[in-house]
Amino acid sequence: MAKPATKSTALWVLRRLRAAGHEALLAGGCVRDMLLGRRSCDYDVATDATPQEVKKLFRHVLLIGAKFGVAMVLHRGRKVEVAPFRSDLSYSDGRRPDGVRFTTAREDARRRDFTINGMFYDPAREKVIDYVGGRRDLKRGLIRTIGNPRERFAEDYLRMLRAGRFAVQLGFRIAPATAAAARKLAPKIASISGERIFDELSKMLSTDTAAQSLRLLDELRLAREVLPELFAEPGDWRQAVKRVESVAARRDLVLTLGALLSGFDGKTIRRIIRRWGASNELGDGVCLLASHRGQWREAADMPLCDFKRLMAGKHFQRLRTLWSAAEREETQRSVFARRIARRAAAIPKGNVAPVPFVSGDDLAAMGLKEGPSMGQILRKLYDAQLDEEITSRRRALATARKLISE
Repeated sequence: MAKPATKSTALWVLRRLRAAGHEALLAGGCVRDMLLGRRSCDYDVATDATPQEVKKLFRHVLLIGAKFGVAMVLHRGRKVEVAPFRSDLSYSDGRRPDGVRFTTAREDARRRDFTINGMFYDPAREKVIDYVGGRRDLKRGLIRTIGNPRERFAEDYLRMLRAGRFAVQLGFRIAPATAAAARKLAPKIASISGERIFDELSKMLSTDTAAQSLRLLDELRLAREVLPELFAEPGDWRQAVKRVESVAARRDLVLTLGALLSGFDGKTIRRIIRRWGASNELGDGVCLLASHRGQWREAADMPLCDFKRLMAGKHFQRLRTLWSAAEREETQRSVFARRIARRAAAIPKGNVAPVPFVSGDDLAAMGLKEGPSMGQILRKLYDAQLDEEITSRRRALATARKLISE
């Protein structure tokens, strides 16, 4: 899969478009990041070339949004989004325009979401082209929609979440009219697919400012629309945000979600994960963290086999972080966290998840048929092996024969 464009890749595309006689500019977030002195994650190109003209100029082109004129140029393992200057027609679904018409850079800027994302850059002249006041709002530290905020949000209600993300990510404030429109239209976020909502949330929850983002979403009245379960009981939201704040510095989405949702049972967590269209693997991880989070007091003394099983899982370090945060929250100390750390350090790596001494084939050779009994015996034998009560295959086989006879 191609990686996002670097600046050099985008400039290569841009120069080739210009050599063919087209106008071409860097557009959107990369211009914003350049002016802020931040490293950009992606580079987009806007041009007066049509998608078909772009397709003729480059060897590898995907028309990913032919209806909207978007072409993806692939070059040396990188992908550059090339979009024509366009003006969007009406939005009947609150997400995509019903159609577009090709136009000028000035009109193209006016269809974009926020002023700070509506600028262009001409690398040949080293000039920022700003038709919407984006440069001024960057200096003021302001997130402001281009034009009427209610109209911009109605075109794509996801922009309300994006306003919150950009504000926290950049340390900006949201313009009063823009924030007021978001609060007024907050219930409309329900019309956006769970997948798109989760994509925005995951970008917020993967940073060390996750708790700050959640608080801002609450101020914008979006949090209770996106996560109504956390507002079912008084205090649930405040506690969840507090848990997130205790782990956000790790910048770990699974860990942060585990903290956020650990007040729920597995059934509720699964329902939320499905609503977001997230993976079963993510759901498994969050459920595991939530189900074990409260065990920070007993973890150092739980049966060795249970402790090793937790250690063998890929979420053990995340779980230790949650345990440590829970203990500090309740006691302001780390006594149990240190005991857990010592216990984990004392177990050799090869002893955490050793190969079982006895298999189902061994039990079958002893005359035991497949079924619940075989599973129960295998579990008892492996528990004893993890507990280091059985330390050899010979003794494990002898124990197996005794269990079968019983």
